[in-house]
Amino acid sequence: MIEDLSHVPNKPGVYQFFDKSKIIYIGKAKDLNKRVRSYFTPAIKDRKTEQIKKQAIKVETFATHSETEALILEQQLIKEYKPKFNILLRDDKTYPFIYFSDKHDFPQIQLKRSKQATNENFFGPYTNARLVRNQIKELQKVFKIRNCSNSTFSNRSRPCIEFQMKRCSAPCVKLISKSDYAEDILSAKRYLTSEKKHVKKMLKEKMHRHSEQLQFEEADRYKKRLESIISLEDETSINIHPLDIDIWHGSFEDKTGLAKISVRDGRVRSTKTYLINSDLSSEIDSVFRRALFHNYSNKNQIPSKILIANKILERELLQEALEKIYKTSVNVLIKAPKGSKSFLDLAKLNSKQTLINSENREPAMKQAFDELIQKFNLDITNPTLDCIDISHHSGTNPKAGIVRLSIKGLDKKLYRAYDIPKELGGNDIGSITFAINKRLEKKEENPSIILVDGGKAQLNAIVRLMKNRDVLVLAIEKGSKRKLLTESVYSMDGQESIKTNSKLFSLLTKARDEAHRFAIKANRIAKLKNVRNSFLDSISGLGPKTKQRLFERFKSINVILNATEYDLISVKGVSKVIAKEIIKLKKR
Repeated sequence: MIEDLSHVPNKPGVYQFFDKSKIIYIGKAKDLNKRVRSYFTPAIKDRKTEQIKKQAIKVETFATHSETEALILEQQLIKEYKPKFNILLRDDKTYPFIYFSDKHDFPQIQLKRSKQATNENFFGPYTNARLVRNQIKELQKVFKIRNCSNSTFSNRSRPCIEFQMKRCSAPCVKLISKSDYAEDILSAKRYLTSEKKHVKKMLKEKMHRHSEQLQFEEADRYKKRLESIISLEDETSINIHPLDIDIWHGSFEDKTGLAKISVRDGRVRSTKTYLINSDLSSEIDSVFRRALFHNYSNKNQIPSKILIANKILERELLQEALEKIYKTSVNVLIKAPKGSKSFLDLAKLNSKQTLINSENREPAMKQAFDELIQKFNLDITNPTLDCIDISHHSGTNPKAGIVRLSIKGLDKKLYRAYDIPKELGGNDIGSITFAINKRLEKKEENPSIILVDGGKAQLNAIVRLMKNRDVLVLAIEKGSKRKLLTESVYSMDGQESIKTNSKLFSLLTKARDEAHRFAIKANRIAKLKNVRNSFLDSISGLGPKTKQRLFERFKSINVILNATEYDLISVKGVSKVIAKEIIKLKKR
């Protein structure tokens, strides 16, 4: 626990809590000293704060000129380090977006699914794929953008039916120039960002300019685009209050549900929900701050108005930060504007429904564990299963991998990799016995079921360790020629009959495969570490800190070997003599 806070200034800025090896939490404050000290007062805190207080051994601060600067820096650092105690926003599904490919001279337009927009070529998200397809058709009618694949584009020798239907300008056979097509792409993007007035104004100006210059064919092209936009607007339903706004609402119980409703031209374009597995009603400003920065990845995604329907205290600070980051005008509202009530009700319904859905959703592996409990007549309510596998390379770098599964799925917090003593390398039974003994040292981590990748010999080795322990021991053995669905499962009663299409069989094979993957990964890491050490240890004068710097800079042995002398000596501790020795190794 941190005791000395005398170095923390009374200035706005960012604070970072560290455990022994990494950052565990990042926050921002108007007064760093007051905020950091608040974690260590005797008053009872929420569970997250108590855990931070318990685990933090060091705090570092970075002062800024203003609270806005602190907020921006906080978001950048959270994205960079992803500390475990910062809010983890989980998208509950993927969403359809309109996507413009950017790796082609004549970009295509298409529907693409993603959890969020990853760059400025994504537009959305939309409520469903049908809306995206309809919007793409609208854009094609107006701007004649291709939707074919790059391979189809490259192999065309004449225009396709999309050109005949006046939904494509046929760039594949050079019926439009690269510059004109690029202009159509830009106009389509502006159209999607609700700049329709700007687009219509631009089209009118270009139509008149080409007409004045007697370029009637070009003038007619812009006239048709303008008419298409006007025609599409006439087709849409009339709305007395044509809103362009994103509405956010949060519901708080044991968990936190957030919903965003995107309204464009008075119509719902999309909905998006997030579920956070804790009640954050005491951190509402922080919740929405991080939700907004998580959701809006670029300028094209952010609307001119954002309504946060819950009571927040830092509205002006949030607005200023959004404007600075995205370099656009944003109005953050806390009161619903005229005509938005029905959309606000929808946001409230969605945020509440997110919580209801999370309660009604059956845990991922519950059915499989129910089958296991019934099959073996177990008297347990919260079953946990550990699966163990051993990995080594001809007896070297032996590692044991143990993975944990529960009704909720893989519990990676309780995965463990153990170094097996060298004398046990290649001794499967001895390695399993050693690893299980290590696992059982912590009683609070003991499972109710142990599964081993192996046969009767491996099963018996573990059973001998389970005296006076109420633990079911199973073994899963690969079948003939290691074919899938030919595995045999053993218990102390002998071979068990388990249907290969059952949830239980799927659970056991999934656990076996995960333990196998985890053990192999641990073995490879150990092997790579040894290779690194043996390679670098052959160079005289190269100490452990400099070795670490080399791998931090170049990442791999191959890159180190192929680095130039100039690149090598740029690493602190690497002299010209050492650099030349490394280069000689490559030649040898």
